[in-house]
Amino acid sequence: MEHQLSLLVAWLGPHALLMALVGPVLVRLVGHWLPEELFMMALGAVAARSGSPLVAAELLIAVWIGHFVTDQAVYFGGRKLKPRLERSRRFASPIARVTRQLEKSPGALLGLIPARVLPLGRGAWLAACGVIGVPWRRFVVVDMAALVLEVGLWCGLGWWMGRELSGLALSAEMAKMVALWIAAAATAAAAAVVAWRRRRQLAYISRRHPLR
Repeated sequence: MEHQLSLLVAWLGPHALLMALVGPVLVRLVGHWLPEELFMMALGAVAARSGSPLVAAELLIAVWIGHFVTDQAVYFGGRKLKPRLERSRRFASPIARVTRQLEKSPGALLGLIPARVLPLGRGAWLAACGVIGVPWRRFVVVDMAALVLEVGLWCGLGWWMGRELSGLALSAEMAKMVALWIAAAATAAAAAVVAWRRRRQLAYISRRHPLR
């Protein structure tokens, strides 16, 4: 991983802003050769080493926009290509599983947050949201929150490691930091779930007992 990240950071340097925008498309198409986590960490490292808060902010905003636009394309692709996706060996099983979860409860859409942040079938979740017709506005809100967490987690790890690329072996210290970042993302996702459920409960109570 150290060697891969070092090479990727060195190559991204002069092309970082462009790759932040178009890289998410490549990741979605060839994720097996360019893992999303590695790409995000490399951009975080480039941002940390840029020496300019403005350049760093531009990179992080650009990669967020790149992922957001790509996610919308996958979502609408799911809506258009449902029959073909269901016949695909690669997508049929994970999409069927995610579809069952999303159909079971509207609140299950919040599962997109940890699935989008962590490698838990991102493409399948995104496509399944389109396949079963999750309302686009609801999808956008959840996806935006998930992408904020993803950029914070993986680019944050890359930022932390950006100045010490020679020490990227998975040491005990690094493992602790990874665990802390993941725990923070999981806590934020859990808080979002609680807030969503509380909102639904309050809406139900208000309907049953309207103010007079």
